[in-house]
Amino acid sequence: MFRGRFAMNDTCPVCGHAFEREAGFFQGAMYVSYGLGTLWLGVLSIAAHFVLVPHIGLAGAVVFIVVLHLASVPTIFRYSRVIWAHANVRTIVR
Repeated sequence: MFRGRFAMNDTCPVCGHAFEREAGFFQGAMYVSYGLGTLWLGVLSIAAHFVLVPHIGLAGAVVFIVVLHLASVPTIFRYSRVIWAHANVRTIVR
């Protein structure tokens, strides 16, 4: 589905399926991305509260969480588009 970190193929190199059915098709993936990002940030926050805050303090834990979350943005971007595409494609049985 992807040919680079953020660049997508127009069609599947194997079967020729067009990924973007219409202009703006992947706008809905922003909702999936928001959900995944919020969930991931919540998990990081809870883990940091119990693991990092006692050792490096609240400010250090917040900096660590923000850096780790920003580093995971490309992965969240990719997964949100894949989830959105799978949720909106009907299976064609031949």
